[in-house]
Amino acid sequence: MWMQRCKRFLAVITSLAMLGSGLLATHAQAGVVSTAEVIQSEQLDYDRSQLKALLDGDEVAQKMAALGVERAEIDARIDTLTASELAELNAQIADMPAGAGVLGLLVLIFIVFVITDVIGATDIFPFIHPVR
Repeated sequence: MWMQRCKRFLAVITSLAMLGSGLLATHAQAGVVSTAEVIQSEQLDYDRSQLKALLDGDEVAQKMAALGVERAEIDARIDTLTASELAELNAQIADMPAGAGVLGLLVLIFIVFVITDVIGATDIFPFIHPVR
C-alpha cells in the first residue's frame, strides 16, 4: 500500500518537474543574416577600433587628462556611439588636416562630453548642471 502511494507521489512530482522545465525552456530562433548586416557590424567594430587607436596617442592622452577625462570614460563613450555618430566622427577626423587633427578631435570630443553632461547622461564636468 505504501509502495503504491510512493510511486504515485513520485509520478506526480516527476510530471510537475517535466511540465515546469518545458514552460521555462526558451526557444532559440535562427534566421538568415544578410551579408550587408555582417558587413555593417564589422564596419562598426572597425570604426570603433580606429577611433580608439587614434586616441591612444600620448599627446591626446595628455590633453584629455588636462581636461579631466579618464581613458576608461573615453572608451565607454566610444562603445555607446551609434553607427551613424561613429561614421560622422570618423569622417570629420579624416577630413581634418594632419596638424589640426588632434586639436580638432579634442574639441569635438569635448563638445560631445558637454552635450551628454547637459542632457544628464553623464556627470564628467562638475561645472555643468544637467537640464531636467
